[in-house]
Amino acid sequence: MKAVITSLLVIASVQSFASQELTVGDKAPALKVANWVKGKPVNLGKGSYTVVEFWATWCGPCKQSIPHLSDMANAYKGKVNFVGVSVWESKPIDYTTKVPAFVKEMGSKMNYNVATDTSDQHMAKQWLQAAGENGIPSAFLIDPKGTVVWIGHPMDGLDKAIDANLSGKFDLQAAIKARKDAKEEQAKQMKMMEEFQKNFAKIVEAQRAKKWDDVLAEAEKLEKEKPEMAIYCMHYRLSAMIESNNPGLVNYLTSLMSNPELERSSPDFMNQLAWMVVERDLKLNNAVYEAACKLTSKSVQMNPSDGLNMQTLALAHWRCGNKAQALEVQKKAVELVSKDKSVPAEALQELKNRLKEYGG
Repeated sequence: MKAVITSLLVIASVQSFASQELTVGDKAPALKVANWVKGKPVNLGKGSYTVVEFWATWCGPCKQSIPHLSDMANAYKGKVNFVGVSVWESKPIDYTTKVPAFVKEMGSKMNYNVATDTSDQHMAKQWLQAAGENGIPSAFLIDPKGTVVWIGHPMDGLDKAIDANLSGKFDLQAAIKARKDAKEEQAKQMKMMEEFQKNFAKIVEAQRAKKWDDVLAEAEKLEKEKPEMAIYCMHYRLSAMIESNNPGLVNYLTSLMSNPELERSSPDFMNQLAWMVVERDLKLNNAVYEAACKLTSKSVQMNPSDGLNMQTLALAHWRCGNKAQALEVQKKAVELVSKDKSVPAEALQELKNRLKEYGG
């Protein structure tokens, strides 16, 4: 099962755009902003490449991408301009209060030009909405002629697009097709999410009301009616059993070990299920933690280079009382995550704190 499982399990509120009027190969809209908070005004299509990236002070993923953008701004200095535009802030006053304060606090860690959207949301509407971009961070690469040559997440292919353009190896027609294919796939995913929300409405309602028996009953009913939804039901069934300390929890965790759907899923999803059991110190039966330990051991075997999955195994050992093993595995987790530049610094620090807790 693909990573879409995670996005379906946690349904977030995002902007919803019906049409797509701006795409790769089109002329970029005007770079019309309210205020330049940092740096100087940038003109598009004046002989330089420009990255226009959209973010907000409340956006966690945006904060994670800022250091990456700063690294690129330094690496391509003199060749590519970088502009971060704050959009979708919670209140209009945030553009003149929270945004400048955030940028000042970031200092050299946000080492590129920063601007804020206009009161009529020109940038959000003419760029994000027009391009069908329903989330942030989102970035646009503009060539020296003012043409949009790439659109996407700033940490997923932007550097490659810049290198291809600067080296003269960029294929605009291929990029146009790639963007078209990506938007078609996104439309499929949105349709899946709508179907998911419809099918799981009763389960979610029962979960919010903390009616755990109802959650289990509705999940089991859905599994029988629509077997293709069974893997999505695992999250809800397991959550309800954990919260109610259901006596069948050990048997359910054990059954997951040989579940063919779960075996075909990603190790990350398998790890997520184990993490649900061990994350909080709920003083569950030791047999429960032992079962979770076996489940996450399987996810680590599937991907032994994933430090974040390995930390789940360490915590599972700790909950079981296997303190020596917890320490040994956590050391490996910290070592692996330290080498992974995509992991935020705060996540790495959390792993190091747990290592100290385990005696390391």
